[in-house]
Amino acid sequence: MDPDLDTNIVMVNLDDYAKKQSQYDLWPYDYYAQTIELINAGEPTSLGIDIFFTLSVDTIGWKRLVTAVENSYVAINPYLIEFGDDKKPLVVSDHPEILAQLKYEELPQIEYGLTRHAIDIRYQTKRKFMDASAGLGIVNIEEDEDGILRRLPIISEVNGRLAPHFYLRLLCEHLSYKIENIEVVSKHKLIMHDFPIGNAVKNIEIPLDGNGNVLINYLSYEKIDELRLSGKFISVSAWDLITAGNPVDLKGKSVLFGDTSVPAKDHSITPIDQRMFNPLIYIIAMSNILNEEFITPARGYTTLLLVIGILSFLLVLAIKVDALRFALISVTLLIGYIVFNFTAFIYLDKLIPVLSVILPIIATCGFMLIYLVYQSQVTMGVLEGSLQSYLSPHLMDKIKNDPDMLKLGGERKRISVLFSDIAGFTSFTDKADPAEVQAVLEEYFSEMTSIVFANKGIVDKYMGDGIMAFFENPPEGVVSAQSAVKAAREMQNTAAMLDEKYKGQNRFPFSVYVGIATGYAKVGNIGPPEKVDYTVIGSVVNKASRLDGPGDAGDILMDEDTYFFVKEDYEIDDFGAHHLKGFEKPVQIYRLKRET
Repeated sequence: MDPDLDTNIVMVNLDDYAKKQSQYDLWPYDYYAQTIELINAGEPTSLGIDIFFTLSVDTIGWKRLVTAVENSYVAINPYLIEFGDDKKPLVVSDHPEILAQLKYEELPQIEYGLTRHAIDIRYQTKRKFMDASAGLGIVNIEEDEDGILRRLPIISEVNGRLAPHFYLRLLCEHLSYKIENIEVVSKHKLIMHDFPIGNAVKNIEIPLDGNGNVLINYLSYEKIDELRLSGKFISVSAWDLITAGNPVDLKGKSVLFGDTSVPAKDHSITPIDQRMFNPLIYIIAMSNILNEEFITPARGYTTLLLVIGILSFLLVLAIKVDALRFALISVTLLIGYIVFNFTAFIYLDKLIPVLSVILPIIATCGFMLIYLVYQSQVTMGVLEGSLQSYLSPHLMDKIKNDPDMLKLGGERKRISVLFSDIAGFTSFTDKADPAEVQAVLEEYFSEMTSIVFANKGIVDKYMGDGIMAFFENPPEGVVSAQSAVKAAREMQNTAAMLDEKYKGQNRFPFSVYVGIATGYAKVGNIGPPEKVDYTVIGSVVNKASRLDGPGDAGDILMDEDTYFFVKEDYEIDDFGAHHLKGFEKPVQIYRLKRET
């Protein structure tokens, strides 16, 4: 939200207009002197001269300029220092003028390490200006790594003393505030004790970033223009002062005089993507203090706590939910954090870390999501591998494509049911060793089940030495009877091969009965919730189970409905009508001719 500019701060500009009208790109000292004289005549409370003056070949007007600064009594002049980590103090003999002019007796002591340390004074205004000054202030500006100016030094440490920045020194002179009342509590907090705000006196806490800097609470250009047009912010050209010739009433005002022309290049890139003159940035920083409109940066441990807290939540979440829900909640969390971050910045002036929190979260979420997907795939693979021992591949594919099949209940379908059992198996089990019986059953079930699966059938259950299987029809036609008969023929062929094998092992003659019936039945997940089977219910099941009774070992018997669908494809004999257990009327049976 746009902060305000203090109405008691005035900006006097040596701008492009002044240079163009005066026809001087490099202003004579006499013009500077006239400008400062007119400002002095307005009786301001302080005058910040954000210009370095040095002697040049042209000395015309030099004495007048020095006199104008001396007559100001409230002038603040700049100097530039170099920051470093060297704890050695500045040598007084190297910089006698400025160190003397800093007025050490007025500057509070400051502990080394609470702010940035000065290792050298790189640039300063001339001695006469320093002698005429009410005070000096550093004008260091250090942009962030991306070239954008987001923060300004407010204090620094010079030989164990607190050295204020130019705008802070100007503000103290404006309010007749003693710098000795400034206390640096920690790297993150500075207190201005007994600071005059309007008609009140209070302690102001200024948040620092850990390096003696304050974050600038910028105004939008629209707000600055609005204040200028409404007269709440006075910004005038130095040329207008000179040409008017009459002093402007500046009582109670702090004036900042700076070079805002393009050739001076005294500007910085701001976070609002436009260049702004540094003197105007100083005025904004002064207004932030006067209006107590600070941006509070989060401390280093805040980032760590946020990352730990959010990552802990994500770890617990990963244990509780599946991959899809984890992804949705993680994305929502990231979006929510960004919204929270910008809301806190815009409305509460809190600067909470963004990238330093989001990047590890994104990396962790990505890793966890990949891991969860991998785990789900492994689990599905294990589950599918386990289910393959219980369900046919055909049924597995159907469940994958239509999970609703797993719901309880069934539907009425036309199917073909196949029953197969071993001839003479009861007498074999009476004589044979149980291990031998198990070996024969395992081989028999394995071979026959593979045949049923190969013909897209479903093995419903094993009953002693018997196999019950059924074949469903696709939506486009009735093929269950053909599939069942084909499977039956392959089963009989396999039985003949097993018989030859067992003869060589001196075992019993091996052969099977096969019966096939076609009709309507209820197909689906049937049974109580405690034990559900994908099975079939209907008279067609009973009929198929009875068809092996009338025939001989090795026969493939079928009912009339099955015969109807396959009679054109095979040679089939009429086996006559037979009374089957559970059926009142005789059942017409047909027998598939054996292959030679």
